[in-house]
Amino acid sequence: MKKALLVGLGVALVAGISVGSLYWNSQRRVAEAIEAHLLPPPSAKGLHPELGNRIADLNKRSVEGPNRVESLAELSRLYHANGYLNQAWQNYRILIALDRENPLWRYRLATIISSFGQLDDSIALYRKAIELDPGYIPSHIHLGDTLLKLNRYEEAKSVFQAVYDKSPANPFASFGLARIALAENDTPRAQRLLESAKRSNHRIGGDLLADIYEELGETSKARALLHDVTWSSHIDIPDPWVDDLVSDCYDSFEVAMAGGKAGRAGNLDRVVELLNKAIALDPLDHNAYNHLAETYVTQGNLSQARKTYENCIKTLPTFAEGWSGLISVEMKAGNHARAAELIDQAIAKCPNSYVINNYKGDALINANRPREAIPYFQTTIRQVPNNAVGYNYLARAYLAMRENRKALEQLQKALKAEPSNPLTLKLITIFYILAKDQAQAERYLKRAFLSPRIEEEVIENLQSMFDQEFK
Repeated sequence: MKKALLVGLGVALVAGISVGSLYWNSQRRVAEAIEAHLLPPPSAKGLHPELGNRIADLNKRSVEGPNRVESLAELSRLYHANGYLNQAWQNYRILIALDRENPLWRYRLATIISSFGQLDDSIALYRKAIELDPGYIPSHIHLGDTLLKLNRYEEAKSVFQAVYDKSPANPFASFGLARIALAENDTPRAQRLLESAKRSNHRIGGDLLADIYEELGETSKARALLHDVTWSSHIDIPDPWVDDLVSDCYDSFEVAMAGGKAGRAGNLDRVVELLNKAIALDPLDHNAYNHLAETYVTQGNLSQARKTYENCIKTLPTFAEGWSGLISVEMKAGNHARAAELIDQAIAKCPNSYVINNYKGDALINANRPREAIPYFQTTIRQVPNNAVGYNYLARAYLAMRENRKALEQLQKALKAEPSNPLTLKLITIFYILAKDQAQAERYLKRAFLSPRIEEEVIENLQSMFDQEFK
């Protein structure tokens, strides 16, 4: 019995030594790989103090252990989040060698090298990431997009189709297949797919679908869509494996850019969170204040918007967008006396801003002082001569003064600057209807009808005015 016990203990001891030896050899291999290939950290000069300390600490822990791989993974994330892409690139290569079954390292490396134009290499990484984790859909979408950029349509179609077959409501798969259909001149299929994408995601593919409607002569559909969709077709897919990196970012601009992406995805709470973080990182970032205030306006939170715009112009008193935003908030809130005060303050700080000049001129017209408004609209025209807005406002001033010939001249200049400007087409059509010039009224009404930039309700009102006058 005692002998059997001794034998058992001996076997256990040998097994323990073997496992310990394997573990020790494994750890030595990890240590050697990291020490041989880890790039030196960037200079701490100019870094956010917390970022510098974290990099130094994680770099040391990656080399000295005990949890070297975990420390290296955290260091990679920190580098990637803060734009140190060479270091992140190298760290991901080390992690791929040491942690082969984790798809995250290949995926994140693919996003980096893709941004440098190395699309063929990124394709191989995306494919391997999909093999390791077939359920992460952004890997498939990015692979399809990359193949599409290389005009490898059949391969891209296969990737998007595989996602579509499993999830027909996935708007990114539908959008990818629609882009391929457009490249192959299959407009009916592209239309069906873009309509499917729009049903699933209100923002994606809208402008491409509007183009198709316009080509098919379905102007009313195109018009309605363009006025309903405010974002570009190319919306990035929500991507937690990359989007979450911003939590470790210390660059206010990059954090604010991530807020913009969240906004395009319709996640306004995330926008507020990220823009507040951007401001905490850089309290002098007037653009972050401005975008945060715009988000509060979108949410209907005028009180917070007001405070944020006020902080914005305190940060940069000559920032016209901050002033115009604050003026707009007071107008929305019905505080017209306060808005008038702000317009006067803003024109003193931003005398060359066409937006502020328009506000001032418009206020004078509303106060029945159109002649005094003219110099402000003339300033707008000097600042943005290729924009119809100044000519439109100046036409309005002349109409208020009953100087119709001068008003018409300005509207014609506006159309020369922007031939399809919706407000100009509306105003010049109304002008000719009121002047009882049927031929010209009909001419511009037709131009308005053919322009998808004009809302359907406006077209209906113009048609009604025309019919009442001439039929």
